[in-house]
Amino acid sequence: MKILISLITLIFGSILFFGPLLAEEEYGHTEFQASGSQEGHQLFLKGLLQLHNFEYEDARETFLEVQGIDPQFIMAYWGEALTYEHPLWSQFDTEASRSALAKLRPTPEQRVATAPTEREKAYLRSVNILFGEGSQEEREIAYSSALEEIYRQYPDDIDAAALHALSLLTISHGGRDFSLYMKAGAITEEILDRNPRHPGALHYSIHSFDDPVHAPLGLRAADAYAVVAPSAVHALHMGSHIYFALGMWEKGSERNARSFEEAMARRSGQDDPIPRQGYHALTWLIYSLTQEGKRGEAREKLAIIEDQVERFGSSQHRQNFISARASYVIDTQELSGHFAQVEVDYEGLAPFFVATDQYVRGIVALHRADMEAALQALADIGGEETVQSRERRAITPRLLRMSLQAQIEMIEGNTDQALVLLEGAAELEDGLSPDYGPAIPVQPSAELLADTYLALGDPELAARNYERALAGFVGRERSLLGLSKAQAGQGFAQLQTH
Repeated sequence: MKILISLITLIFGSILFFGPLLAEEEYGHTEFQASGSQEGHQLFLKGLLQLHNFEYEDARETFLEVQGIDPQFIMAYWGEALTYEHPLWSQFDTEASRSALAKLRPTPEQRVATAPTEREKAYLRSVNILFGEGSQEEREIAYSSALEEIYRQYPDDIDAAALHALSLLTISHGGRDFSLYMKAGAITEEILDRNPRHPGALHYSIHSFDDPVHAPLGLRAADAYAVVAPSAVHALHMGSHIYFALGMWEKGSERNARSFEEAMARRSGQDDPIPRQGYHALTWLIYSLTQEGKRGEAREKLAIIEDQVERFGSSQHRQNFISARASYVIDTQELSGHFAQVEVDYEGLAPFFVATDQYVRGIVALHRADMEAALQALADIGGEETVQSRERRAITPRLLRMSLQAQIEMIEGNTDQALVLLEGAAELEDGLSPDYGPAIPVQPSAELLADTYLALGDPELAARNYERALAGFVGRERSLLGLSKAQAGQGFAQLQTH
């Protein structure tokens, strides 16, 4: 009988424990106290881990499942509301978040009153603020303060700390505010000292440090994140933020290839479009393969996106194709190849993508000696207006217009005017927040300026500007090759003087 009881205990114990263990194996580890049934709580933890990994759709399904099992599980409504908020992607569905909370109770006061603990009341107050009245920026700042207060009151609640770190990254509007980013990074490091498998801490640490100066601080998280959360598509990709910032192209390619494969594995059939996060990884993969000199592999991956555009044609498909194609064509200078000729429908696309594609069209037109088409592309870029922003995407149309106009001026023999435009673009870009990932703009202004000085026979100024470009885009192949040519030219000039 004792053996039978032990066996039953072992079997049922395994069953009860298998759920959270599996979630932790897939998405990381956290401990979050919440009121409700044990079954609901185990699922809630899975949803929370998915939320930290930015697996928003999966997290939403999990939180809805919790609500179905235990309608009184208060924090499941909190979690669902947050799945509609994608702050680092600038994607918000505030009405959907409000509707999720309204399922719990119609008013903010009633929702808070339903929470059985003071801590859960505080969490509900925080999302009431985030999805309440006022501008997006005002609500985000107030929400960040509310999360900080929760962590102060409950210092063992590392999820509050992690969410506060994310909120600091969110409120860095208009560019990368290093004081906020470093504060967020410090919080994540404290969490990781307590729980090295916390996916939010790993995730937000990478975001805090993914610029060329601070990237070494994010290497621990970059190396660990994919191991901790191997089933999260975004987690598999995230390490490449640090690897790209450091010019570690091979590791960046490996992570994005894994992320893309995981995204593809989730499709129910061959006729399904590639999941959005899979596209993101694929675009980055094309860039790193190009930087590695693996042009054939990059072309194969680019053909996948082209096929998806032809079959599905959504704005997301077209935007990803524009970004990936632009990087490939400009960096390889395959200006007569297939991908240089493909046209894309701009309907529903943001100015950033239109400008990027028109720039490529302009460069291809100049290569064909079609000045009329180049001038039309220049006119279609836009970007003449003054842009009061330090965000690269906002200012990119202006930068690309200046760069294309400069190359037109060079062909027409107006060298001085071309250099004025390129110096202005490089100076403007120097004032922007540091970048990560594939180059934005698609051809860094300092690199193009260096190319121009090299063509004009001034290797010293060319070398200086290639180094300037490499400070912002570490390990970029075109800048490195240009720098080597410029340095060789400097050496030859010195030999001639002796």
